[in-house]
This record gives sequence, C-alpha cells and structure tokens, in this order.
Amino acid sequence: MLGRIYLYILFNIGRVIVSAQSLVAWAKTRSKPTVVHHEAPYDDRPIMLLALYEKGLLRPDVTRLLEQARAAGFYVVAVNTLKLRNPGSVAGMVDCYIERPNYGRDFGSYKTGFLHIYNRRWDRTCPRLLMINDSVYFTTERMRPFLDDMMSPSPEVLGATENHEIEYHLGSFCIAMDGSVLRSQLMRDYWKDYTLSDVRPRVIREGEMRLSRTLKRVVTTPREFAALYSATRFAEQVERDEGLLDFAMRNARSANRTHWKRVTPKAALNYLSSRFLVPFNPAASFEMGPPKPFQSGVEMAEASLAESEFVASYDDFVRFLHSRVSRPETIDNKAVRSMTAAYAAEVFMEGSQIHQNAAIMLAMGLPIIKLDGLYRGMFNLADVRTLTDQLPSHEAEELRALLMDRPFGGDTLIGWKRAAFLRGYI
Repeated sequence: MLGRIYLYILFNIGRVIVSAQSLVAWAKTRSKPTVVHHEAPYDDRPIMLLALYEKGLLRPDVTRLLEQARAAGFYVVAVNTLKLRNPGSVAGMVDCYIERPNYGRDFGSYKTGFLHIYNRRWDRTCPRLLMINDSVYFTTERMRPFLDDMMSPSPEVLGATENHEIEYHLGSFCIAMDGSVLRSQLMRDYWKDYTLSDVRPRVIREGEMRLSRTLKRVVTTPREFAALYSATRFAEQVERDEGLLDFAMRNARSANRTHWKRVTPKAALNYLSSRFLVPFNPAASFEMGPPKPFQSGVEMAEASLAESEFVASYDDFVRFLHSRVSRPETIDNKAVRSMTAAYAAEVFMEGSQIHQNAAIMLAMGLPIIKLDGLYRGMFNLADVRTLTDQLPSHEAEELRALLMDRPFGGDTLIGWKRAAFLRGYI
C-alpha cells in the first residue's frame, strides 16, 4: 500500500516538473529568433518539409534521405531545432534551411515550416507535400520507391503507417498530402492555432491526433485518408504470401514490456484451438488443454523443458500441430494457414504499428524505423538484431548505435524521471 502511494506521489511530482520544465523552456526561447539561413526560389515542385533535431552535422542516414529527395524532385524545406556547425554545408541538398529555438518538439518545427510555406504562398502551386521528421532511421535501398508511393496523386492524405491506440490516427513522422489539402482553410487554421509544448502527452493529443482529425475533415471522402503500410495491406498480403507469414512467425516483436499482443506459436495455437480443435473423445479433455487467454507478460511453459518442443517457423508450427492431434489426417492445412494469417493480422493492428511490426514492415518495404523503440520498451536486443540483419552492414552499424544509445527508460531512469517516463510524460 505504501509503495503504491509512493508511486502515485512520484507520478504527480513528475507531471508537475515536466510541465514546469516546458514553461521554463518557453520563457527561455520566446525571444530567440528563427533564422532562415538560405532559401532558393520555389519552382512549384512537390515539397518535403523535414523537421530535424540535428546538432553539428547531419546524421549519415538523413544525408542519404536528402540525396534521395533531391533525385526524386523535391523542393526541401528543413527546420532544425538545433544548430549545424556550418548551415551552408546543406545548401546543395536543402532548398530552404531554417533554424529555430529548441522548444515545441517536432510539431514546433512542423508549425514553423507550414507557416513559412503559407507566408511565402508556396501552397498556391504546390502539387503535394510530404511532412517527415528524423525521429526515424532512414534506410537507403527501399527509399526511392517509398517516396514515389507517398507522392502518388491519390489518396489525398497518405501516412506511412497508422496507429490504433486511443483513437485511430496516422503516424505524424511521415504524412503526405495533396496540394488541395495543404491549401484548405482548416489546415491553415490548424497550424495558425497550434500551441507549442514540450509536454509529450500534449503534443501527441493536440499534435498528432488532432492533426489526423483535421485531415479527416479536409479530405473529400473517407477513402482519401489512408496509410501506405496499413493493417489492411498486411492482412491481404499475409493471406496470400506464405513467406510473409513465416517471416512474421520467425521475426515478430520479441519484447514483452508492453500490453500489446505478440505473434508467438503458443498464442497462435490457442487462437486456432478456439475455432477448430475439439476433443476426439468428448468425455476426455483435449490433449493440448483448453484455449488460454493471451498474456502479454513472460510466458512460462506449464510443462517442463523436457516435455516441450522448439517451434520457430510456420512449418515447425504445422508439424507440431500434426504431432499433437490424435487424428492428424483430419487437419485442413489450408484452414490452419488462413486462421494463422488472421491471427497475425489481428496482432499487427495492436498499438503503434511502426513499433509493433518494425521488422515485418521493413521486410515489406517500409524504409523507416522508429529510433525510440528500445527506449520505449517496444524492442529488445533480439528485435534490434532482427532489424539490423535486414540492412547493409554500414546501415546496420548506424542503426544499432542509435537504438542502443537510448536503452529502456524504465531501467535507466530513477526517481521522478522514471515515474514520468512510465506515465508517458517524457
């Protein structure tokens, strides 16, 4: 009881301190200027609005993104909350480079960029805009086709990924929009009225979620608001692609710190048995036991290791099923595959999909990986290995260093900072 009271007090102390820190940051930066270091004439190209948090030099993967953006024909507007050692060094890759005071997180940079575009009246002739930030790692091999997909004329609003947690919204780290959406009065009003904050829950609520609600109001039909790597896309692909189903079973997220479901053979078996498997002898209990509800914590086998089998792939899973059923000749392998694919699709929809399905989405072609995955407890080191194994050696080394530079906050933070982290305040 005393421990729970102590945690409650720490949570509230953390909330107050984080709010106070945001207020202090606002006071310190309110009089500091936003500086446009260079700006090339706008020539009616699609615009990439890139929100940066880069000090001294650009990360190598950000540089490679900019090179790809240049090749794809973007006019690049970059807004940085930190300072580059030599702002002129990016002139060949960035058409308009702006540095602003470090307050307001990525949405502060987005606001600066959108208002700059509106003030310059570039929105009048912009065919399509891509808003993106460097909270993700950019892989090179898949980037160009990804940019082409994001900048296709339809749908009017296209996010790279979606998020079903709290309310449905697009991940604000990468959203493309048609020029008509950019020019809408609702979008103008949203960015004009947006109030900057450093408090993470406020930025998520008033930034990411309210932006999605605004974009939904602007599009002409609901079908014009979509995600490129959506749960629908995965469900359709995993149903017909046995290789993707096997990949999902082998390489799905291993970390179990969150309450989100995970693709595991044990959970897949429970899902399948609830639909198809019944005792051959109705008077006897089923050999594998009744279906058990999924538990997101550490799953301890009820049997000893000597009574267990190692199941790592979809083929292993099917063989295990055949070995355990009294009459394996009755098994419809097509139905097993369809149900297992449906189970994988249900798990895919849990929470923040770029965290939940990082390795799967990378295998499907998504060239961005969220850099807070280890810090937030969405990844563990096995997940890091699964991601880096898909990349060229130099990119694998870069990504591993960036992820492991921020280990799980629940283990490394202490006191009010740990409490604030666990509540999502920081």
